[in-house]
Amino acid sequence: MSIEIIKISHCRNIQSAQLTLKSGLNIITGANASGKTSLLEAFNLLGTGRSFRTSRLNHVIQSEQEALTIFAQLRTTAGLSQKLGFQYKQGKRLLRLDGNPIRSGAELAHLLPIQLINQQSFDLIDQGPSQRRKFLDWGVFHVEQSFYPVWQRYMRSMKQRNAALRQSVQQIEHWELEMATSAALLHDYRNQYVKSLQPLFSASVREMLGCDDITMQYRAGWEADIPLNELLAKNRDKDRELGYSRYGPQRADLVFKRDGVAARERLSRGQQKLLVSALVLGQAQLLMNATGKPGTVLIDDISAELDAGHCSKLMKVLLATGSQLVVTAITPEQLPDIKDQIPAMFHVKHGEVKEVV
Repeated sequence: MSIEIIKISHCRNIQSAQLTLKSGLNIITGANASGKTSLLEAFNLLGTGRSFRTSRLNHVIQSEQEALTIFAQLRTTAGLSQKLGFQYKQGKRLLRLDGNPIRSGAELAHLLPIQLINQQSFDLIDQGPSQRRKFLDWGVFHVEQSFYPVWQRYMRSMKQRNAALRQSVQQIEHWELEMATSAALLHDYRNQYVKSLQPLFSASVREMLGCDDITMQYRAGWEADIPLNELLAKNRDKDRELGYSRYGPQRADLVFKRDGVAARERLSRGQQKLLVSALVLGQAQLLMNATGKPGTVLIDDISAELDAGHCSKLMKVLLATGSQLVVTAITPEQLPDIKDQIPAMFHVKHGEVKEVV
């Protein structure tokens, strides 16, 4: 699925904009604070229903306006056209596909896979495991249809066990067994996904960083060779003191190391950006391999933290994924060489977007 046309109204400093995109490379240039990131925010809203800049969508609506609207014409891999619309008004979010309401974020995510590389992407490396779990589960969700209902089942049973811990009720063994059953499936899905991602990630790391000593290790959140219900029962008293479950898939993590040391301690900011990019692009390639459906990758300020050589390597790997790319830069001169590419080019100034012919 790719975005052919996107129309944006009242998104931050963007009064109104329309972009006709290519299924390959699309470039947006403009000075800082001109509206480049706001355009990417609109793309992200369309594909996820959420902003990557704020949890309060009323802050995204342009000043003195009542509603934010985004409309897109999509093109499927079969060549069919679909219309997707997003509106946020008076605290309510409305999503429609060909006039029919989209009821869940999962349905939207399956329809239009959106990935983002920006300054917040560093959180994957230098922050806690929650961001890495989100990254991992995004990938598993898109290649394993059974993942989401199993994940829902696990989270529901964990909440019930946590409530039982606090209330000292008798049903706790039932919920522990429920957690163990769904946890085993989640672990298998995640473990298999990481095994499939590993060679693509390693290839991207070699291409962009020129090294083979960066490792990615999946940690399940408990000793996965032990049934989770047995571990929970053994630790029930301590969990009751704390009021929550300490073991299970909700504690999973991806650990990145270089020469046995945490990657964030050994890599510069530019190298960390390339590592995150290798992850995202490996995930994009795996999505294409597993489903035959290219996603859309948003890259905000592609040259930030990178020298010209590494920026060029990043662009080369981006183009190789077969994904639709929407890339921002301050000036065209900051972009790496894109021989044999004829991108769609746009320039934004004071919130006004013009196609560069």
